[in-house]
Amino acid sequence: MPEFQHPSELEPKLSRAHLDVVCNNLLDAAYKALEATSTDDDTNWTRGVLPYGRIHGRFKQLQRQGDLPWFSLANNTLDFTISIDGILMQVVTDDPDLRKKGHRMNKNLVELYHDSLLGPATDGNITWRLYVDSDHNPDGPTLTVSILGFDTNRNVVCKWAHNYEPLVSVRTIELSPVAEIDDSLPIRRDKDSGQKVKKDAELNDE
Repeated sequence: MPEFQHPSELEPKLSRAHLDVVCNNLLDAAYKALEATSTDDDTNWTRGVLPYGRIHGRFKQLQRQGDLPWFSLANNTLDFTISIDGILMQVVTDDPDLRKKGHRMNKNLVELYHDSLLGPATDGNITWRLYVDSDHNPDGPTLTVSILGFDTNRNVVCKWAHNYEPLVSVRTIELSPVAEIDDSLPIRRDKDSGQKVKKDAELNDE
């Protein structure tokens, strides 16, 4: 197995375009959550829980907006599961290489129901997980997103790391109309204008 293999090589529905949109939105929400939990009042618990909750909230927002017909939330529980063109995937905050949350590799109810509709599992029935990991740098943590695919024996058959591209928010600003100002022509001042009046008066007295 290649060290980095794109999921679309095993499941064409997990296209690069779709995964890029999902992963970029996930990281955008998570980074904003980390900024919000950078105060002295925050603990490791708030720094860990808020990003996960914000990711859930971002996915709910994407579903409400309806701009991505291929994306949906299959459930709204704590082990929320996204559906990318019908392919289910749980989101897990864990190290993809040193997985501590082994229970998150188990299929939840929505995945088990999905499998029951497809018939008995085969070696081609891959369990997909989207891992969010942090380097825990106190000066500003870096987050990474990886997608792993497991076969029925929980062997990793696919591993891919996403290259984050920050989302650019486009804001429309209505500018006020440009006011045209006529250029005024310079007026030359006659320095002798006051003296001429005096000279004329002097001539009249003579």
